[in-house]
Amino acid sequence: EGSAAGTPKTMDVDVVIGADGANSRVAKAMDAGEYNFAIAFQERIKITEEQMTFYEEMAEMYVGDDVSPDFYGWVFPKYDHVGVGTGTVVNRPAIKQYQKAIRDRAGDKIAGGKIIKVEAHPIPEHYRPRRVQGRMALVG
Repeated sequence: EGSAAGTPKTMDVDVVIGADGANSRVAKAMDAGEYNFAIAFQERIKITEEQMTFYEEMAEMYVGDDVSPDFYGWVFPKYDHVGVGTGTVVNRPAIKQYQKAIRDRAGDKIAGGKIIKVEAHPIPEHYRPRRVQGRMALVG
């Protein structure tokens, strides 16, 4: 059974491979350097079964300064809901404004839907300056 508090342990290994994402602890441990990143923001929205039929064989991508000055907006179907989101590198503080614009663009296709989850993640724009140091490597 898991718990909220772990017990620190050590382990002897030959190499450490970091595949732990944009906020990598391995990257921090090896001082891999800074990188520029986009912020991706998505709301998972439960819409009616009737609205979902539009997305049975469809995903939407939107472009324009209203949804992002340097990225795109999307409506991607999931199993029983849609993911509605956008991203930006150049104006991260305005991400909620861009998110409102993508919801407005999707309009009636998602109208009345209930937000069931909000997600935001950094997406690296480039590799970190150092990806290998000693017996440590970043791969993803």
